[in-house]
Amino acid sequence: MAKIRLFLKILMFLLIIGFASNAILQEVSYYFYKGDRQVSDPIITPKKIEYTDKLTGYGHNLSLDSKAIILFFGGSGDIAYNCVAKYSLYYDVPFLAVDYYGTQDSQGKMDLSTMQKPATDFFDYCKARYPSRKIVVTGHSYGCGMAAYLASARDCDSLILLAGYRDLSDLYNKIIPIFQGPFKAFISDDIRVDQYAKQTVCPVTIVASQADNTLGADLQEKVRRLYNGAKLLTFPDIDHGDYPTDKRVIALIKEQLQ
Repeated sequence: MAKIRLFLKILMFLLIIGFASNAILQEVSYYFYKGDRQVSDPIITPKKIEYTDKLTGYGHNLSLDSKAIILFFGGSGDIAYNCVAKYSLYYDVPFLAVDYYGTQDSQGKMDLSTMQKPATDFFDYCKARYPSRKIVVTGHSYGCGMAAYLASARDCDSLILLAGYRDLSDLYNKIIPIFQGPFKAFISDDIRVDQYAKQTVCPVTIVASQADNTLGADLQEKVRRLYNGAKLLTFPDIDHGDYPTDKRVIALIKEQLQ
């Protein structure tokens, strides 16, 4: 009987730790999109876009004639305004980003479904506005999840993942390393890139760096294996937050715009 009580206490402890850790990490992840502020004094001023009556975002070069457009999903802290303000100046094509429902001026509650729906609503708006353009979907860090989802749900022309992941355990375990094996079940609203990859038919390019201490080069090789025929480019010296502004990465994205 004592052994049973001990087992139940241990089980209860593990359940509390698992659920509490997931709740904390999920709230932290969402906070970066809900609470982050717009960068001050940007070189270019992003133009606000209403994709639907409840979904907003920003863009730049919106009226520019081009063969392609970029749909960008930023990492933690890169709300739509900041993505456009910091990264669009490198490209001579329309560059657009979206704020998930429940973040910034987009109305609603933020969860997995309200991250997936704005991705497809965002795409549908852009496809209608630029019907003959090539659509290059790019994600960075946490934003790779919804970029990967979109490429699985819509007919994109190219998917570029800058430091991606297989599911949220790859991110969460960097902070609280308990989400292994069956303990992954504690992750609610998991972003399953490993599942999205099975439904993706467009060309996929994954960018890694040996200097990335957050989502490293070894992990990017595992992400590459999820996709049929994906390319992996590994650089020696890009820090995790610097992929979108690295000249070599910019050149790679520009190649996909041709």
